[in-house]
Amino acid sequence: MSIADIKYLEASELYRWIHAGHTTTFHERFQVVDVRGHDYIGGHILGGWHVPYKTLNAEGINALKHRLLETNSTVNVVFHCAQSQQRGPSAALKFLRSLSQEEQKHLVIWVLRGGFNHWQDEYGEDETVTEGYTPELWGW
Repeated sequence: MSIADIKYLEASELYRWIHAGHTTTFHERFQVVDVRGHDYIGGHILGGWHVPYKTLNAEGINALKHRLLETNSTVNVVFHCAQSQQRGPSAALKFLRSLSQEEQKHLVIWVLRGGFNHWQDEYGEDETVTEGYTPELWGW
């Protein structure tokens, strides 16, 4: 498995998924996994799980897999960090490499293109898709 095996998801598509409920056009569930650390403050994607990158050791990955596989249905797992240039793709790849062939049948791994920085530019003030947003922390 390499970084080439990771799919990228546009913010606009995730926005559609959230507004459709926890189903996609393929009738599959999805779960956002936010791997930011201390930079998690100032907002996050509605319903996302905060799993800091530094906790994604073998034990953390197994706990995340267990949570995701509880439903016995296909889950689109969308990883992201601030810009989805380092921690987000790295977490997605680490997670993907940990999956057995059977687990790969139930988990589709994505990275949110542009990460939370792009997300907040587009949807930060939209409370239907973003929680805890503090615009003052994002001003340049």
